[in-house]
Amino acid sequence: MALRSGENMQLTCEYLKEPLGVQNPKPRFAWRVNGEWENTVQVSYRVHVWRGEQEVWDSGEVFSNRSCAVEYDGLPLAGRQRYRWQVQVSLRRWSEPEPCARLQGESCFETGLLDAAAWQGSWIQMPCAQQGVSTLVRKTFTVADLPKLARIYISGLGYFEAYLNGKKIGSSVLDPGWTDYRKTVLYRCFDVTALLEKGENVLAVELGEGWYGHRHEGMKKLVNRYPAWLGTPRLLCKVALDDTCFSTGADGSWLCSAGAVRENSIYDGELYDARLEKAGWRDRGYRPQPQEWSPAVEAGAPAGRLVCQLMPSIEVVRELKPAYLAYTEDEDYKLVADFGENIAGWVQIRVKGSAGGSVTLRYGEVLNADGTVNQKNLRYARATDTYILGEQEAAVYHPRFTYHGFRYVQIEMTAGVMIEEVRAHCVHTAVKRASAFDCDNELLNKIYDAMLRTEQNNLHSVPTDCPQRDERLGWINDMTVRFEEGLYNFDMALFYEKWLNDLADAQDPDTGAIPDTAPYFFGDLPASHISSVLVLLPWFYYQFYGDLQPLRRHYEAMKKYVAFKASQRDGAGLIIDRFCGEWAPPMTQALLMRGVDALPANIPAPIITTGYLYYDYYIMEKAAGVLGLPEEAACFAAEKEQVKEAVNRAYLNREEGCYGTNVQACNIFPLFLDIVPPDQKERVLRNLLLNIVDENQYHTTTGNQMTKYLYELLNREGLDDIAYRLAGQTTYPSLGFMLENGATTIWERWENLTGNYMNSHDHPMLGAFTIWFLKALGGIRDESGLAVGGIELRPSVPEGLNRVTAAYETTRGTVRCSWKKEADRLLMTVQVPWNAEARVRVPDGYACAGGERTLLMGPGCCEVFLTRE
Repeated sequence: MALRSGENMQLTCEYLKEPLGVQNPKPRFAWRVNGEWENTVQVSYRVHVWRGEQEVWDSGEVFSNRSCAVEYDGLPLAGRQRYRWQVQVSLRRWSEPEPCARLQGESCFETGLLDAAAWQGSWIQMPCAQQGVSTLVRKTFTVADLPKLARIYISGLGYFEAYLNGKKIGSSVLDPGWTDYRKTVLYRCFDVTALLEKGENVLAVELGEGWYGHRHEGMKKLVNRYPAWLGTPRLLCKVALDDTCFSTGADGSWLCSAGAVRENSIYDGELYDARLEKAGWRDRGYRPQPQEWSPAVEAGAPAGRLVCQLMPSIEVVRELKPAYLAYTEDEDYKLVADFGENIAGWVQIRVKGSAGGSVTLRYGEVLNADGTVNQKNLRYARATDTYILGEQEAAVYHPRFTYHGFRYVQIEMTAGVMIEEVRAHCVHTAVKRASAFDCDNELLNKIYDAMLRTEQNNLHSVPTDCPQRDERLGWINDMTVRFEEGLYNFDMALFYEKWLNDLADAQDPDTGAIPDTAPYFFGDLPASHISSVLVLLPWFYYQFYGDLQPLRRHYEAMKKYVAFKASQRDGAGLIIDRFCGEWAPPMTQALLMRGVDALPANIPAPIITTGYLYYDYYIMEKAAGVLGLPEEAACFAAEKEQVKEAVNRAYLNREEGCYGTNVQACNIFPLFLDIVPPDQKERVLRNLLLNIVDENQYHTTTGNQMTKYLYELLNREGLDDIAYRLAGQTTYPSLGFMLENGATTIWERWENLTGNYMNSHDHPMLGAFTIWFLKALGGIRDESGLAVGGIELRPSVPEGLNRVTAAYETTRGTVRCSWKKEADRLLMTVQVPWNAEARVRVPDGYACAGGERTLLMGPGCCEVFLTRE
């Protein structure tokens, strides 16, 4: 059978097309087939890898349908080298046993700097740098002949922007990603071949404080410390022009000066004084003045290991025009812009005026009664940018070393200053969308869109809790329920891989405990014992991407953390958490504390905390199984049973058929975990439904943890009619209530609050349950493994909903499930991606002509007509 070139093949290495800077000694290859052959499945594959003319790996023909996370297993990879790789696949039609085609595709990848010695240089900084003032770094070099390949390897802490001959290198902002710099420091690798010129060239870099220089006094008041890694801005860089290289060092050729950014803080914003600009400093032909520029000095190297950032960078992903502009009626005559939605990013202005005039931008999520911006819920964060005009009459300005969460900006101008244009830039980690959802209930569509927007606003190299106030941290509590929503809605492979490394960096090496946030500088160590994402995420990552590397890499950390949690049990086998189990229920269910009111008043914490220990053991048992550790799996299974017995012994009320105080959360988790004794399950479920339907009129009383599991439970029990009623509420407490009150993103609390405590208006945690839209209404399930297992489509068709379309981008292509009611019939349309098969379950209440309850489908599109039973 002839081998065809793979025009219809998409190849990736490390989840990227032709990546630069690969440091993984076993990079992962993946491929998919489109077009003419997308309705086939794979019989076998063979991977070749070459360095130059030398073949460094030949997998041999492997009879397997695996087409993702295929690990390199050849000769050791060398640093800063280009590798070419090829895959050959044998294909067959799904319904036919014999191969029908052989395809071949080619791609490449480049390795990065694999150890510290490879940099051949040192970190540098400006002598006597002033806190908050940006540092300008400039290096001229001569190129006699243009190279075939030119690369820049660069890390600038806290943030950097780099230019070559006046042109910005790359499209990223707020680079590099945030880490615990004592453990890990990220660098970027850029292809700059096209930016070089013959003769003189200029590399220019501007450095901001970022998280590395985060000396925020307000945060210090809260936690009584600065971050442990605190340092002044510094730069490490290596330029490679074919085989010629040079690096940063205190050799007199790298010059530094103070920039026009006079203050920069993630929380507080930026002050830019255009009168202090050094016009043309990034360009060729500029001649630095000795009184303004001085040679860089060597800086101490951060202790962290240098790792190339393959995770998508933070970028400006959208630009918004104001939906509404109005002047306030107070005596200061301020201009307020409403951009129509809550975003993360900054405002860009085009401004005219005389030197010394200024524009101040104050950001906020809500307005005061008089139309001014309300910043009370930002707490210690000032969230204010100021631009002082220079000699140019007209200028365009936006900040570069900060970002804000806002819908509104209040613009204050001094006399003689004119604003010609206002735009908002939406800024976040540029992960690709992986899902789609649409139905005939417009409220559900709006909730889904609000959750997507909220999630995106909170992706800034770490999954933050909020983008606006004095936190913006990777809260592990929130992520324990939120991470799966991210997996369904976005391509999170590299983002979550990076954040799993942050979790591992944050773990206490002696006890195994993890802190409240990662990277860690705020919150407690140990974290609240509901924080199980370190255990859950690596397993779900494998389910979604078919990739065992994160699970293998973090298995010992997972095991150590579970052992720590187990050590916290009391004599009854329960974890008595010092702080919380559930978090942020409706205030009608909360302990009334000054401004917080986030602790539940009637949910015994050990039901939740000890329940999570059971969940941990459940996942560890599965993980040990796929990693080929049967003895450890058996141990976890035995521990799991002991935890179940402890929870039931302490909290199961057999007389009443309920757990704890019989509120929703107390019954949800035992039912979800399936630890309720069989003879009690029906009674406990009935009590839960009575609470939801009769006592609370189809409303939840749960917080950030149990709301998600409630929807999971209702779907599993065939009760999606009730879940649909819950999801479609517009009265308090519900997401619909938020939207009815003007929300465009999900709030931190069920209440519409505007004071200075817990009241973020851009907080993903309460919306984690919205994966129910895709998993239940769309039927796209992850339990059997969306990447390597058979796809399971199990849609629910609740009363009152007439049409749904849901889609998810798997590693093999798009899976789509649509259904539409037509009188007494249901039309289902299913799309199965290349190299997959799907088990499609006929929805309850309907039947197919042959009487089957489960239909097996291969790649391609298929329509199924069902009739009402």
